[in-house]
Amino acid sequence: MAEPEEMRVSSQPPPPSPSPSASGASSASPRGGPGSVDRPGASGSGGRTVDRLEEVELQIGDAAFSLTKLLEATSAVSAQVEELALKCTENARFLKTWRDLLKEGYDSLKPDN
Repeated sequence: MAEPEEMRVSSQPPPPSPSPSASGASSASPRGGPGSVDRPGASGSGGRTVDRLEEVELQIGDAAFSLTKLLEATSAVSAQVEELALKCTENARFLKTWRDLLKEGYDSLKPDN
């Protein structure tokens, strides 16, 4: 069975989060290093806090995007399940009718005692 376009969920993985040691004071370098801050006005541990906050905000945004896509896919699957359940109910009703007709036909062929 081919998957509808809505069911395919692909999202970009969130950016890798730095290890706790990568953001520590011992790993800070003057420019461009793992713990450094490259914008004016942000220096010292306050700048690293802002960077970490921005990183967390980006990860939250990525997670929200992924959850939105997952919700869309879940909604599409839910609609398909409801449609399938309706078809199953109709098929069960059809089969029950045939069973009853076959039983009546079989009973009518039995010799009367």
